Amino acid sequence: MFKTMEKLTKRLGKRKKESEALHRFVREQTLLTLCRKVPVTMSATIIVATSFFIFVWPYVDRDFLTFWYGSVLFLAFERIFYAFGGCRYGESSLEKRYRRFRIEIVLMALLWAFAAFAFFPEGSVEYELLHAIIILGVSAGGAITLAIDRRMADTYIVLLLSSLAARLLICGDLLHTILFVMALVFMAVFLISTRQLSRILEKGIRQHGELGELRRRFDLIADQAPVGILYFDKEYNIVDCNRALARQIGVSKKRIMEFNLLRLQDQRPVKNIRKVIEERESIHYGGPYRVAATGREIWISILFSPLYDQSEELIGGIAVVQDKTAEYEAMEKAEFLAYHDSLTRLPNRKLLEDRYRLQIAQATRENYFSALLFLDLDKFKHINDTYGHKVGDELLKETAHRLQKILRQSDTVCRLGGDEFIIFLPMISTQLQESVEHTWQVCRKIHRALGKIYRIDEHRLYVTTSIGVVMIYGKEESLDEVLRVADIAMYHAKKRGTGMTSFYEEEMDRQLKYTIELEQGLRHAIDRKEFSLRYQPIVDIANGKIHGAEALLRWKSPEGNMIPPNEFIPVAEESKLIHQIGHWVIEEVCRHLAEWHKKSGFSLAYISINISSKQLNHQGFFDEVMQIVENHGVDPHLVKFEITESVLMEENERTRDVIAKFNEAGIGFMIDDFGTGYSSLSYLKQFDFETIKIDKSFIRDILTDEDDVTLVQAMLDIAKQFGYTVIAEGVETDEQKNRLKTINETMLCQGYFYSRPLTEEDFLKRIGVSI
Repeated sequence: MFKTMEKLTKRLGKRKKESEALHRFVREQTLLTLCRKVPVTMSATIIVATSFFIFVWPYVDRDFLTFWYGSVLFLAFERIFYAFGGCRYGESSLEKRYRRFRIEIVLMALLWAFAAFAFFPEGSVEYELLHAIIILGVSAGGAITLAIDRRMADTYIVLLLSSLAARLLICGDLLHTILFVMALVFMAVFLISTRQLSRILEKGIRQHGELGELRRRFDLIADQAPVGILYFDKEYNIVDCNRALARQIGVSKKRIMEFNLLRLQDQRPVKNIRKVIEERESIHYGGPYRVAATGREIWISILFSPLYDQSEELIGGIAVVQDKTAEYEAMEKAEFLAYHDSLTRLPNRKLLEDRYRLQIAQATRENYFSALLFLDLDKFKHINDTYGHKVGDELLKETAHRLQKILRQSDTVCRLGGDEFIIFLPMISTQLQESVEHTWQVCRKIHRALGKIYRIDEHRLYVTTSIGVVMIYGKEESLDEVLRVADIAMYHAKKRGTGMTSFYEEEMDRQLKYTIELEQGLRHAIDRKEFSLRYQPIVDIANGKIHGAEALLRWKSPEGNMIPPNEFIPVAEESKLIHQIGHWVIEEVCRHLAEWHKKSGFSLAYISINISSKQLNHQGFFDEVMQIVENHGVDPHLVKFEITESVLMEENERTRDVIAKFNEAGIGFMIDDFGTGYSSLSYLKQFDFETIKIDKSFIRDILTDEDDVTLVQAMLDIAKQFGYTVIAEGVETDEQKNRLKTINETMLCQGYFYSRPLTEEDFLKRIGVSI
């Protein structure tokens, strides 16, 4: 209810304001109309007053007549001067100006009323009639000129004719009585006529005001409309336009109104404009328009239509113009982004597919070789994680720029996503050798270009890339298939190391399919109980006693084949199944240790377990291991972890912290395959290890290669310096054992000379534990 009342109040207030505005307009127009008539009416007044002055000069007091005449002239000239000033003497108020004008009218009426009464030429009928006619004429003129303001006109008429009637009545005879009655009749007629004329004039002013307001609103709407509007005549001259059009084309309204549509420099929008006038048709144009004055090209939608007056006569045309530049640019951008990568501005896969389909069809028809390169930036994730995505994005953009610079115009470089790029080299040559050589050259250029330093912000970055290459010839392979095999080749290149190139071979595909089969098998191996453990003894070289053992994982497939660890462990790491498998291994070793410890004769120092970097740095790995150890009631000192040197290169600080936590809990660490990885004394200083295991490659030729002897001796010296125990791996013969013994009698050995990896049952027999 309150909202309804509030709306009603607002509506009434609005109507009141509109009514007040209209009343003010009528008053203003009335005053202006009266002012415009003043010069003419006052000139006539001066002439009549002069004639009257001459006429009554012989019959009246000349001093009074002269004073009266001077007063009339002064007032008449003052009113003329005031009228030429627009009825303004600096007054800002309409009512003050109106009041001044009325006072001047009353003064003039009083002067003529005085003349009608005081200067009556009594005694001469002819002069009396002439006097009456002059006063009636002045009254009639006032009635007509002042009719627009009825109150003003009535005052003027009543003052003049009542004064004349009074003077006639004073004479007292029949003739003057008749003239008296006629004066009253004239006064009544003038008053009635003035009232009717006043209504007509006021109505006209009000209608004019309402039409003017409508016109003003229409002009305001047209001028502030969000679209451009222009009007042109039948000769195609622009006669008017709104501000929106001036804004759209960046030219002033005044300048636009100087244009002729047939003489525009860019005739595309007005190509069929003559149909509007000649055939009275509406025409539409949508497209570009170059503004000659600014040289700027905009996109517009413009509708030309004929324009008629109230009598349905053609007077020209009207055009509604919409600026579509923003929409066109947005559409262009959307279309660009549909076929290009938003970050690097390179073609995306969709555009690559279009070009590939066309160019490979032509290459097939003309027996040309083509090539597709699959690029992947090495360790790009490390850059993103270390320096942030902003730096990573800048590196990708710079990479895209470098790749574009080294390719032919017909080649296509595309960003597939992330740090992967595709380069398509169509129609290289009809000869395979030339095509392969050209492709090799492109790959070498890529490695050189991307191998240069990247300067991003304050960082100096180095990047390598792995490239997989597929040669295409003879049949139209789908892009999906070509990308698949190129990805296989790229993956093969990564396995060889960073910054490598591999050409696709069918063996790679077979290897990939085998890897996929391994992964699928690994996902079910634990549930199917296909995994088992073997234990290989670690022996004291001095007395031949078993000191400890290494737990080794074995996998027997459902078909009964033993799958080597060097085949399935990398697959497990890549597929992240290593966490599940590693958990099983640690759980199984701890279960065995708990059972063995209850049996008589068990005296091993430890069982070592191989773990990968992914396991070691996995969130929660420490808690997981300690929970397993606690669940089985195993002494943590009985468990050791073996890691390779390469683990120490990854996430150095985190790795050091995890190793320290395990050491504190009692689980020690060994460096496996020592000497084959990133050997560095700094790593030995940073990390707390118990043992180093010399790789079997140094033991294999120790009988014939003195360099191996020197290296083994150096490793033993390093171990002694840091207080590490040393285990020599791969001891296969008695001669190797004896040679190692001459070098150092305190080391431990492991190898087939002492024992192959054994099942749990055989291992327990070997260490003398009763089953």
